[in-house]
Amino acid sequence: MKKYLLVGMVVALSLLTACGKKDFSKMSFNDGEYQGHFDNDEKDHPSTADVTLTIQDGKIVNCTAEFRDDKGNIKGDDYGKDAGDEKYKKAQIAVQGFSQYADKLVEVQDPDQVDAISGATVSNKEFKEAVWDALEKAKK
Repeated sequence: MKKYLLVGMVVALSLLTACGKKDFSKMSFNDGEYQGHFDNDEKDHPSTADVTLTIQDGKIVNCTAEFRDDKGNIKGDDYGKDAGDEKYKKAQIAVQGFSQYADKLVEVQDPDQVDAISGATVSNKEFKEAVWDALEKAKK
């Protein structure tokens, strides 16, 4: 009896997991420009990500991304400057990492195929969530 219960739970969890995952390859999109947004309210990393996607002939042909800290400041050359040299260096590694995500998305087309870059893993999650938000608005 326990064996059947365990098998049933595994099957149920598999179905729930499959239903929650978006399959980019099965989606189609309207042409146009779409904005996506994600608020990261995690205690250690409060920040936001905004993307603008341009879709043409059903493909992502352009993407821009903007990341902001918990005060609303754009994460750029000054990001982390007030936190001391060591934290500033880490922050700038993150900036260089996440600045590659938009171009990578245009290259690979699927948000789930945009791999995290060391030092910018939290931003990768934020970026993907913002992209999915924009794609939801663009889908047919």
